[in-house]
Formats: sequence, C-alpha cells, structure tokens
Amino acid sequence: MIGSPAANADTLVRVGILALPLGNALKLVGNLGTFNSVGYGVPAAAEAAVAAGPGYFLGNLAGSITSVLFGLFGLLALFGFLVRRASRRLVVPALVCSVLGTGFTLAALGVITYAIPALAHAYQAGNPAAMTVADGFFVWPWGAMLYPAVLVPIGLVLFCTALWKSTTVSRAAIVAVAVSSVLISVPVPIHSIRLAGGVLGLLAGVWLAGVVRRDLVRSPR
Repeated sequence: MIGSPAANADTLVRVGILALPLGNALKLVGNLGTFNSVGYGVPAAAEAAVAAGPGYFLGNLAGSITSVLFGLFGLLALFGFLVRRASRRLVVPALVCSVLGTGFTLAALGVITYAIPALAHAYQAGNPAAMTVADGFFVWPWGAMLYPAVLVPIGLVLFCTALWKSTTVSRAAIVAVAVSSVLISVPVPIHSIRLAGGVLGLLAGVWLAGVVRRDLVRSPR
C-alpha cells in the first residue's frame, strides 16, 4: 500500500541518510589503502610502485569516486530532512554548493584515479619525468583543478548551521561533522590530517544518521 507523500519522503530520507556514514567508511578505507602514496613527498620510484599496482586504482575508485557519490546521496537526504525544518536561505545554497562541488571533485578524481597509474607505468618503462607530471596534479598550477572541491565542505558547513539553528540534533554531532569536513579538505600535503578527518567523519556520519533517523520517528513532517 502506498503511503502519503510526506511518509514516503521520510522513508527516503531515513534510507538516504545512511549514505553519509557509508561514504565516509569508503573514504577512510581508501585513505588507508593509498596512505602517503603519491603527491606527499614520496620518492618517485616508490610512488610509481604503488600507483602501478591494482591497490591504488581500487583504493581511489572505492575511497574517492564512490565515496563522493555516496556522500552526495547522503547530503540530498539531509536536504530532504531540513527543507521542511530550516530556512531555505541556508539549505538551498548548501545543496547548490554540495552538488557543484561534487561535480568538480569527480572530474578531478577521475584524472587522479586513471591518469596517475598510466604515468606510473610510463615511469617504470623508462620515462623519468612521468612521476613529476603525476606530482604536478597536487601543486600549483595543475592542482587548481582540486580547488572547487572546497564547495563540498562549504555546503556541509551550511547544512550544519541549519541543523544547529533549526533542529534538536546533538550539537556535538553537528560540530563533529563540520570539523571532519574541514580536516578532509584541508589544502596541505599531510595525509595524516585527512586520515584523522576520515576517522572523525565516519564516527560523525554514523552519529548524525542515527540522530536524524530517530528524529524522523519521533516527529515526522
């Protein structure tokens, strides 16, 4: 039997919000799989050895591209949760930033995921400049392709602001989500900072998803 539109929307939100912790879990696994592999001052030969193997490609495919897609679904669910509870002046710009940032991020991650293994194979085949090109993806000016990705954490911070102002969601959970988004996107070549952000993001995502799902049960709208 088909329920009311509001009930159906709440069901979609309850399911979709689980994409946040799932995406963060994939991101953390991907970070562990490619930890200090390329673009972090690692010698070229070591970079090429890692990037030429299947672990690098699979780690980026699952931990970067797939996790970003899951994250977008989770943010769409968060928008669905907030659109009837918070000011649209906050949640609409938050969604726009998230969608635009995800688009730019996926384009950049596609280059990193597919081009760097090819460059690693070229290095191993005798082209010593290949890994210099690969490292260039993480510094100015080529690294600028990653800068629009900052729209994603900006959108998430706007979502967190809306949660803070308009819901009874735990303030600690909101702060944890906001801080993790900043740590993951911090523009410095220190992988351990992003790794810490991934751990915090996983915990915060599980926490936030649980709180949102409970709130929907208590006060559906």
